[in-house]
Amino acid sequence: MQNTVIGAVERHLETSSLRLKSSTLGIYRRHLDRYIAPYFGNMNCGDLTSDTAQDFVNTLLQQSGLSVNTVQSVFNLLKTAVGIPLKVEFPKRSKRLVQFLTVGEQKRIEQAARSRDSNDYVAVMLCLYTGIRIGEACVLRWTDISFERNLLRVNRTIQRIRNTPDEDGKTKIAFLAPKTPTSERAIPLPEFLRDVLLDFKAEAANEWVLSYKGKPIEPRTLQNRFKRILESADVHDVNFHTTRHCFATRALESGFDVKTLSEVLGHTSAAVTLSFYSHSTFEHKQKCMNSLSAVYLTE
Repeated sequence: MQNTVIGAVERHLETSSLRLKSSTLGIYRRHLDRYIAPYFGNMNCGDLTSDTAQDFVNTLLQQSGLSVNTVQSVFNLLKTAVGIPLKVEFPKRSKRLVQFLTVGEQKRIEQAARSRDSNDYVAVMLCLYTGIRIGEACVLRWTDISFERNLLRVNRTIQRIRNTPDEDGKTKIAFLAPKTPTSERAIPLPEFLRDVLLDFKAEAANEWVLSYKGKPIEPRTLQNRFKRILESADVHDVNFHTTRHCFATRALESGFDVKTLSEVLGHTSAAVTLSFYSHSTFEHKQKCMNSLSAVYLTE
């Protein structure tokens, strides 16, 4: 397997294992197992051409239903590993649509969450009103919250990643550094959310804000619980990350400046925030249009 495409990718992952995050390494290993190995089989690196690589990319896009971003990630891994200047074309990326909730939908979700386990209610309120990511919420400790200063600190995330080949081949939970350096941040708490958290802390049984059987709750478990909340609230199917988009949308509608919102969300720059949230809801558009009544002069 020394000169095969698969062998080249495996060697690349082995030599890169110390400098890559464990979560990134897990993603690359999935790319190898799911997409690269089944397609290239025992093909030698010397037989790999730009035409072959283009067919590989087209196959992933058409048959696997993967996004352009994911296919580019797979191709970049392949290209780096084999060290061949492969040239392929990708379709133009369509702008990613951000899911958000209307005010009415948000309130129904909050009410549905309140009627369930208090763990679920706190999780929903925490993410709707701070914008933290699901992995950041799942690994919050009570020591990360200062009730005296009304402050929440985000300094880690949690993710289920694949074990390395020399382990048992299954997956494991890993505590990781935040997504980017700016993701490590301090977020002021609204007074009402501070009160919700204080009431919940009174019944806390361990160090974790959101827990399951004494351990931090897993993101996929929280996602499944959120689906049941959505069903109770009669809201169209959205994923938990929508709570973050919802927070950003409500914040802008409430008058947040983009710089402040960017820092609260942990984005690398205000430009990133604008690229995601340049939209506005119909409700906000209507409110802005109605504000013209103040300048309308009757004769």
